[in-house]
Formats: sequence, structure tokens, C-alpha cells
Amino acid sequence: MVWLWLAGLAGAEVVDGILHVVGERIVTRSDLAFEGDFDARDSSPLAPLEDPAYPLEQRLVDFAILRELAGDIEIYKPSAADVRARWERFRDGWPHPEDHAAFLARWGLDDEQLLGFLYSRLVVERYASRNAGQAAAVLDRDDITSEAYQGWMTGLRARTSVRTTR
Repeated sequence: MVWLWLAGLAGAEVVDGILHVVGERIVTRSDLAFEGDFDARDSSPLAPLEDPAYPLEQRLVDFAILRELAGDIEIYKPSAADVRARWERFRDGWPHPEDHAAFLARWGLDDEQLLGFLYSRLVVERYASRNAGQAAAVLDRDDITSEAYQGWMTGLRARTSVRTTR
């Protein structure tokens, strides 16, 4: 019986792994894979978040920082209608309805969980829009450029505990 148990251990595979610990939030390999799959079908209203030069892994670290800073402050909370509209845009962006269902199945999600994820993403975008927007205004710009956004994020990263496990 012990040999059977040991053989099972020898065949164990790594399913996921921690990449970064950002404050109290964890960014895993599966988070990164999900983001790659999700990002291909979703677009943010903030141009810097759509910059192809902005690596997905760094985005996830930055999103964790921004989500922590936004907390439960009312001004950053999206309405249920805003979350639903983003979900509908994501759902309707697939060539076939079954593609959306396959996406959910691939990630072990249902639409309710995806709505929760989108709520959090909208909080991050609202925080970035409001606060990076103020930083851009200091530079006499109406829009948030990637350079202004990255400069703003550099300051936030410097004040946040980010531990990398590699």
C-alpha cells in the first residue's frame, strides 16, 4: 500500500504556483494564463491598459496594487448596470455563443463568478482613471498616456510590498 502511495507522489504535477505576493494579494501562474485568455477578448476604456508593451504579468501586479488602494471606497464602485454591460460586451464578443461557454468551462467559472471578476476589474479601472487622470492633469494633458500612467504606477509600486517567488 505504501508503494502505491509513493508512486502517486512521484507522478504528482504542479497545477499552479505563486508568482507574486502584492501586499495581501496573490498573483498566480493561472491568474496570468487567465489574463492572457481574458485580455484577448476584453478591452479596457483606458488606453494605457491596452498598450501591447505593458506586460500582462506586470499588469496583474499593478492591478493588485490598484485594487488594494481602491478598497471599498464608494466612488470606485461600479454600478450593477456597468458591470452587466461589460459582461454582455465580453459575452457577445465571441463568434459563437458556445465559445463563451467553453471559455467559462476552461477556467472553471460560471457567469456569476465572471461578473465578480469584472466588478473588481472595473474598480481598478475607475481608480486608475480618477487618480492617474489627476496625475495627467498635472502634466497639462487631457488623456492618460502610457508614459504618464507608467510614471504614476512607478510611484505606487515603490510604496507597495511586492514579493516575487522566482
